[in-house]
Amino acid sequence: MANDGRDGYRFKIGMRLMELGLDSFDDMLTVAQEVGVDSVWFNRLPGVERMAALSDAEWDRIAAQVARYGLHISVISPEIPFKQLHLTELPLGNPHDHPVYRQHLDDLVRTMQVAARLDIGAVNLHSFAWPGEYSAGKPTWPMRWLTGGGVIADIDMEKLVQALSPAVEAAEYYKVDLVFSQEPWIYTNTTTNFRRVAEALGSQRVKLMWTPSDNFNSGERHVETAGFHNARPYLHSFHLKNVHVFDGPSLKFEYRSLATGDVDYVPILRQLRDYRCDAVLALATHFTPPGGTHVDAMRINAAELRAMIAQVEAEG
Repeated sequence: MANDGRDGYRFKIGMRLMELGLDSFDDMLTVAQEVGVDSVWFNRLPGVERMAALSDAEWDRIAAQVARYGLHISVISPEIPFKQLHLTELPLGNPHDHPVYRQHLDDLVRTMQVAARLDIGAVNLHSFAWPGEYSAGKPTWPMRWLTGGGVIADIDMEKLVQALSPAVEAAEYYKVDLVFSQEPWIYTNTTTNFRRVAEALGSQRVKLMWTPSDNFNSGERHVETAGFHNARPYLHSFHLKNVHVFDGPSLKFEYRSLATGDVDYVPILRQLRDYRCDAVLALATHFTPPGGTHVDAMRINAAELRAMIAQVEAEG
């Protein structure tokens, strides 16, 4: 599905397999092959209770299975490290005192070992949750929306650096990239906040899985322009979905197909081409068409992405 434009630039297309909602890894890979993507990524697999507990031999079989479908793996992850761990829970000065943090870090390091051995080259993680995000009805949400994503206090930045630096050091040791996700519920929710965290960590191994729709849903504006320039130095891949926000401060929104949400992907694709960015456009869904399935949603997004790419390439 990747396209070679007249100037030789090639859009790289991938797929987030878990969003297909299928119970078989082979069925997921079959859809990816039929849609025509180049690569896949996943942080869970059917029948696998804990990704970080997989042996080298089990990972070898997974990689071989992906290769049989003519695909490769763009990034791997041990579920969702640090996503649902509130930063407020971590003690300042020694996050290792928190047992969940220690387990997530150990799982992430094990995944780096796998990524290095299989020459995947990238592992995915989340940053930590904003105060009360998963326990008290999102009390900081209105403030975060109205400030364009939330203000990271100096003490919170200090905690983030303390908690994430061991992961950065491990990524540098294993020579793999540390690819941060973006969701409205975590500290790297916007390109501005991600860039603050990345600059504080100060490593070339820190990368971004850019999610423009989550930036927009977090209250960040000018996603297609200023957001792109914040993301570009760190860009590894995209989590490609779209959203329509009805009432931002009240967190009223719905996910939509790529061409029908609030984020305009055409100028983003145009800038990817103009700057010749080597980033994977990893298709996702998050919506279900009326009477359809997650697989139908993936096919809709793939078709809409093809149309957008064709529009950009027709411009010359």
